[in-house]
Amino acid sequence: MRILLVGASGAMGQSVVRFVEQTTDQVTVALQDKESNEESYEVFTTFEAMSQYLTENPEAADVIIDFSSPKITDDVLKIAEKHQTPLMLATTGQTEEQEQLIKAAAKNVAIVDTHNTSIGVNVMQALVAQMTKMLYPLGYDIEVIEKHHRYKKDSPSGTAKMILKAAQDSIDETTTVLNGRDGVDYERPHSEIGVHAIRGGDIVGEHTILFANNQETLELTHRAGTKDLFVRGALQAARFLVNAEPGLYDMHDVIG
Repeated sequence: MRILLVGASGAMGQSVVRFVEQTTDQVTVALQDKESNEESYEVFTTFEAMSQYLTENPEAADVIIDFSSPKITDDVLKIAEKHQTPLMLATTGQTEEQEQLIKAAAKNVAIVDTHNTSIGVNVMQALVAQMTKMLYPLGYDIEVIEKHHRYKKDSPSGTAKMILKAAQDSIDETTTVLNGRDGVDYERPHSEIGVHAIRGGDIVGEHTILFANNQETLELTHRAGTKDLFVRGALQAARFLVNAEPGLYDMHDVIG
């Protein structure tokens, strides 16, 4: 599998490069911040130059893996559509407008759009739905807590939003979301779901959903020990995309 890697100079991008070197897959084209002649793949710093290369070398990439920034999501989508290259979109923090652009692009090219490529997190999402259906009607309150390294910019994390959505979609009434509790001076209503973000040190990622009533508390937690788990999931999704029809997919489609 030949990979076009967007965000190759970032922490996740470098993890992809290192991981792929141990497999039969290959990073063949990369977009990154700085020019370099040291890599074994073609490096570009602008979308224009990379697009021209792909036009001249249509077999250069089987799939795009994007671990970059939502600031360039629009351009990544244009590249995927123009060159009909499936896209593994693992960047978080997109705007609602960008989410609509992703849906539109998926009509023409296969896209896996996920806030977290970890297999465990996506299994957790399914478990959250089951637990919410069982516990929320019995009066259990729900809170979501996420922890990340000090360098993570978006808050709450995309994964926290995935977990929150899994819970909300499993509740047959309107719920409200409260991000943090600073300045709150009212009694917590049952229909409110609190979301809390912690930033510090080098925490790779930790997500917890808490169910509590007056007698007990249940917690379901996922802890990421290394970035490699995200790379492994992204590569699994990329392989899925190579033979996929145009459409919008998530990790549950990949896992089966």
